[in-house]
Amino acid sequence: MGKNLINRDLKKKYRAFLVAALCISIFVAVIYYIWYIDRKVPDSIMLIENREESLDFNVPLEGEIDGAVDVISIKNTGSTNDGNIHFNLNKTVRMQAKNTGSYKAKLKLFGLFHYKNIQIDVIKEQKVMPSGRAVGLYINSDGVMVLGTSEITGKDGFTYEPAANILRAGDYIYKVNGQEVENIEDVVKAVQDNGKGRVTIYLRRNNNNIKVKVDTVLAGDGEYKIGAWLREDTEGIGTLTYITEDNNYVALGHGITDIDTGILIDIKDGGVYPAKISQVIRGEAGSPGEVLGSVKLGGTNQLGTISNNTNYGISGELFNNNKVTGNNYAYDDSKAVPAAMKQEVVQGKAIVRCQLGENIEDYEVEIEKININSKENKGMIIKVTDKRLLSKAGGIVQGMSGSPIMQNNKIIGAVTHVFVNDSTRGYGIFIEDMLSE
Repeated sequence: MGKNLINRDLKKKYRAFLVAALCISIFVAVIYYIWYIDRKVPDSIMLIENREESLDFNVPLEGEIDGAVDVISIKNTGSTNDGNIHFNLNKTVRMQAKNTGSYKAKLKLFGLFHYKNIQIDVIKEQKVMPSGRAVGLYINSDGVMVLGTSEITGKDGFTYEPAANILRAGDYIYKVNGQEVENIEDVVKAVQDNGKGRVTIYLRRNNNNIKVKVDTVLAGDGEYKIGAWLREDTEGIGTLTYITEDNNYVALGHGITDIDTGILIDIKDGGVYPAKISQVIRGEAGSPGEVLGSVKLGGTNQLGTISNNTNYGISGELFNNNKVTGNNYAYDDSKAVPAAMKQEVVQGKAIVRCQLGENIEDYEVEIEKININSKENKGMIIKVTDKRLLSKAGGIVQGMSGSPIMQNNKIIGAVTHVFVNDSTRGYGIFIEDMLSE
């Protein structure tokens, strides 16, 4: 009798375990499926005015657009118009808009449960000139950037760290004791003028202006210090992605960050200069390669300005009628191509244009994966297949960031990062994201 009770108890526990395991499996499967759908369907879709776009998401979602029947037309099996536009994302949707503007589409999972809203922006076709030319970049930060704090050995032989827990990496100092500062020399002078006692520092932290006080320390060399590592400008080599008809440009595909802190630099101004490539260090597993070269700085050599630095790249204006610019940098309509929207990018062959020597060349790559809903500058995974590029650089190297990616006679994006453990692979950003910046 007791044995039967034990067996029944074990069977009940076993059934409960099976039910729990089944529920967990279903829950995990649902979460994974929602995650899969979210990666497939973007939060926004851009359409080109008067161009029919094909949307192939193949997900069990039904959409509805309010009050756009006179502007947007859809070819989709089972679509109907009753004052609103209905479509099924489980099938190919051919969508065309005849006027620019913004519209909202409501999506339902299996046509029953609200999933999310997406924005549909209709824009005019944009043609840009893919560049791929290497340039020198020089940026002046908007204030003096704090890299960190440090210890100071005072004249009395004791060790102090006066700025610890007061100044932080990424702070931008713009005023000391009411005096504006533009460079490290200005900060040092203001601290010396303050002498012994507390110095008032005005800084920008996370886009907020704050005021702090730091005690100065008389160091062993006879100068007053606050114990802070500072930086005022940054320079390097990058690649121009494209140039517009009015000679504005976008480059890099990612923002310029401080090499020590990894924080996006707030820029005051900057310049673009000619660069001469002297050497390419090949990339290897665990060791990214690099493009080395020289940059011609100085006012007479400046090609243009740097006015914006965002997570999607830098942008500015190229000077018109500049002897240095010439035909090498200026917009040429005969070389311009349409900019592709995200939904036009497909897996398969593509071209990367970059400069690894005297000339700009096109190299074959393969687009392996596409994340149309990427929130970063990593919407594509690309693999270098061109033997010439593999021989020259081992794949993707530092300095190639911004190299335009083209497919089907359109510019679709730009190279942004290399895989540290596989230099033949890297990430690319959609050109649509760069255009929106």
